[in-house]
Amino acid sequence: MKKKEEITWAEITAKFNQIAEMQKENEQLRKKDVRDFHAKMDRLDKLFAQTREQIGGISRSNGEFCEEYFINCFKEYPTFMGEKYDRVVEYLRPYPEPVIEDEYDLVLRNGHSIVLIEMKYKAAMTDVGKMFSKLKSYRANYPMFNNYKIYLCLASFRFSKNIREKAEKEGIVLIEQKGDQNEVISKNIKTW
Repeated sequence: MKKKEEITWAEITAKFNQIAEMQKENEQLRKKDVRDFHAKMDRLDKLFAQTREQIGGISRSNGEFCEEYFINCFKEYPTFMGEKYDRVVEYLRPYPEPVIEDEYDLVLRNGHSIVLIEMKYKAAMTDVGKMFSKLKSYRANYPMFNNYKIYLCLASFRFSKNIREKAEKEGIVLIEQKGDQNEVISKNIKTW
């Protein structure tokens, strides 16, 4: 039989002190780990922000490329639906005091017709509905053209099937890039 070892109070106190020291070391390591973790998260946040900025820059560049393409096409060949237009105005803003604040990406005008064109790199479903607010604001801001027929158009490099169907139903003209030319891809074309 083994003899029982007696532990003294000093030994117990020493063990508790040793445990207390280990807990202090663990707490310091934990705090360092937390600081390191937060530092890494801060670096990741900065990287994500830079990435978002770069992606936003790419999106803006795509949008600007799209707008430049359609503007240049209509400036070089100012015709639409077989009609020639003598005025091609980009980024028209009503002035001096607009009735309704708005901007029109591209406006074609001749003696009896106006073409309001919104240009999108990739059109969204909501862009179709926005065309009617463009019509309303244009009529309010330029009442001298209320007797002109107005075409509402979306120009884009790509339209989904759903957008094509909705635009067709609403009578919105869709203009798409085909090679180095524009092509009207709508059949149900309305004027207002």
